[in-house]
Amino acid sequence: MSAPGTAGRTWLIGGAAVLLTVLGILAVGAPGGDTPLSPTSDERLGTSALVALAGELGADVTTSDRLPELDGPGPRPEVMVLLRDVLGDGQRDAVDAWIDGGGRLIVTDPSSPYAPEVVDDFSETSDLGPRRTLDGDCEIGALDAVEVAGVEPHNGGLLFHPGSAGRTCLSDATGAAFLVATDRGGGTVLAMGGSGLVVNEALAGGENAAVVAAVVAPTPGTRVVVLEPGALAGSGGGGRTLGDLVSPAVKAALAQLGIACVVFALWRARRLGRPVAEPQPVALAGSELVAAVGTLYNRTGAPAHAAEVLRAELRGFLGVRLGVPRDAGDEALAAVAAERIGIDADRVRAALGVGPAARPVTDDAALVALARTIDRIREEVLAHV
Repeated sequence: MSAPGTAGRTWLIGGAAVLLTVLGILAVGAPGGDTPLSPTSDERLGTSALVALAGELGADVTTSDRLPELDGPGPRPEVMVLLRDVLGDGQRDAVDAWIDGGGRLIVTDPSSPYAPEVVDDFSETSDLGPRRTLDGDCEIGALDAVEVAGVEPHNGGLLFHPGSAGRTCLSDATGAAFLVATDRGGGTVLAMGGSGLVVNEALAGGENAAVVAAVVAPTPGTRVVVLEPGALAGSGGGGRTLGDLVSPAVKAALAQLGIACVVFALWRARRLGRPVAEPQPVALAGSELVAAVGTLYNRTGAPAHAAEVLRAELRGFLGVRLGVPRDAGDEALAAVAAERIGIDADRVRAALGVGPAARPVTDDAALVALARTIDRIREEVLAHV
């Protein structure tokens, strides 16, 4: 029968285990792409709708968490969408060479080196100017058939200074634009003033989907790669570690396994119920031990041998208690005992079997007298040390 309160403690530990498991799952993250801008995320700030839209238009679209082979013998992507620019130096060199060879890079990260200088921002497309002006001033040929005045980026966007070589669209009276296309070698870089045009929540409104379709998948069969918004592995070295290769589902399973081990250890380490009485070893006083040993040797009919055993134990006892080295000798033990404890030195010498007062132990009476003397010396020493 369990002790009172055991059931309550059991429920408490069980509840703590459930809570730790939930916290572990939340800390690691549920399986799937929940990262903002992730092309595998269906959340409002994900970009899975962009991938689906390009696929419906006939594009050969793939998503990747590594930079594809841009200089290999196989087919290379024609369009690459860079949602967040964290490219390493070697990776950037590979992308530059790919653009010069005819690739089209669409970058939605205003802080990217591929984006022009940011000079302003806007909240609504109408802030940039009249609809007719916005539609008429768009210089990007791919958007000729799109009413760009109907574009409404989620939470607005930033405006770039296009420079002399940039073609603009959705620009204000000063010429700063939300979309800037720049030719580089045989290819093009299209910079967007933010990702508010490509997230799932934005593609359902206005002309946003039309703009994305025109620049990402202009013709059926276009090979498109949408890169994950994080450190990429691939050409020129990557920024990922070995831990980044482990899927979120495996991380969640390992976290729950660790929590289960901790809970099990806590469960086994805690003894529920009343304390259990355990048998204790029998305490035997030192004087009783001396007397017992002397008695045993007395029964053997060798009182002299028993006396030597008692004296040897007394030497060891005095050496430990008084801090005297083993090889100091009986005279040193007697002198230290007399100085520190106040015991008569001749009595200690007699007990140790040295000095004029020492007597040979030849019978039981002498052995008992020696045992009593040794016992009294031990008590005096224990009382002072």
